Amino acid sequence: MIYWLTYNGGTPGDPVIASLLLACSNDFGLERVQGFVPAGDTGEGRDPDAEAAGDDTAAPADTAEPLDSEPEEVPPEDTSPPVDTGAVEEPAPEDDCDHTSDLVYALSRDDRKLYTFDPASRAFAELGEIDCPTSQDPASMAVDRTGTAWVRFGDDSVWEVNLTTFRCDATTYDSRRNGFGSFGMGYATDSKGGWQDQLYVANDDTLAVLDPASWTLGVLGSMPSQSELTGNADGELWAILPLERTARLVQLDKSTGAELGRISLPGFPDPSGIDTFAFATWDGAFYLFVREHGMGESTSVYEVERDGTMTRIVSDSGLNVVGAGVSTCAPA
Repeated sequence: MIYWLTYNGGTPGDPVIASLLLACSNDFGLERVQGFVPAGDTGEGRDPDAEAAGDDTAAPADTAEPLDSEPEEVPPEDTSPPVDTGAVEEPAPEDDCDHTSDLVYALSRDDRKLYTFDPASRAFAELGEIDCPTSQDPASMAVDRTGTAWVRFGDDSVWEVNLTTFRCDATTYDSRRNGFGSFGMGYATDSKGGWQDQLYVANDDTLAVLDPASWTLGVLGSMPSQSELTGNADGELWAILPLERTARLVQLDKSTGAELGRISLPGFPDPSGIDTFAFATWDGAFYLFVREHGMGESTSVYEVERDGTMTRIVSDSGLNVVGAGVSTCAPA
């Protein structure tokens, strides 16, 4: 309204406008409109310079504490580390890892013998022959922290092998009932530096967790193609996808199977020429056991660093390695 009156020729000093401004100030609680002095106000005691500059000379609201109130105490800054509210892992058993080597275990198909493979010396050492009463050939293997190897055979049956006595006992795992089919497998701890771990399995399109106590499967997510698995004490789960073009190593989310990272293997053998393969991790590097088709061919071992550098460290081992198991006791 003020704008309309002044725009149409009125001035703040005009008696009519002055009266209207006074009414507005009373109605809306406006103490003062710049350039306007209510009727009867002589302006004595005002600072004209402050009014001209538009300064608000009204007394500020009294926000002081009551005289009888105590000053607010400011707590000291908390510099302590954050508290982990997650579940606390129980201490490991006293004999944890006593019955399991921290090297890589390798299982050869043709002679059904177990070996250890030492990545530092790049040498295989024979342990003994597993005597599983089945005509099927072994096809994959995982090793736990208690001295047990779980071996899948060609008919997808799973057998329990004692790594000290090499005794082989059938389990109640039934692939015909769950329809999961052929799979690779490996252990990974639940958390970095922990000791409690899980057995993970992967067929040609699905990642799952397998409970050896009940032999029940818990599906986690999808996989692009047939793979082998390995894990470590850092809580990492990795898959090798040798049949892809290009072959690659993939770190998997243990809850969903989603890809967290990858290492491409452009120099890996062509998938059409691969006969058998196995996979393990040890001390931060990866070890690929690959036998190619051909008369007289045997397993070669490739070492892959985290930056993707791949080196063939063993040529023609004389073995046909179909399973490579490493427990989470191994260095990560």
